[in-house]
Amino acid sequence: MSSFIHQIMAGFAGLFLIAVVAIVVYAVYWQAPQRRCEGRGDWWDPADRVCAKPIFLPNITHRPLKAHPGRA
Repeated sequence: MSSFIHQIMAGFAGLFLIAVVAIVVYAVYWQAPQRRCEGRGDWWDPADRVCAKPIFLPNITHRPLKAHPGRA
C-alpha cells in the first residue's frame, strides 16, 4: 500500500512540474513580446502576433497639420 501512495505522490508531483513549466513557457514566449511592444508605445496585433509602429498620417500624406474647421 505504501508504494501505491508514493506512485500517486510522484504522479501529482510530475503533473505539478508540467503545469509550472507550461505556465512559464506561456508567460515568456506568449505574453512577454506583447508587453514589450505595448511598453514601447507600439501597436500589438494579436492575430498575427506582430508589433507595429504607428505612423503619423501627415508623414504619409505630406499635408500640413492644421486644426479641424468645426472645432476650436
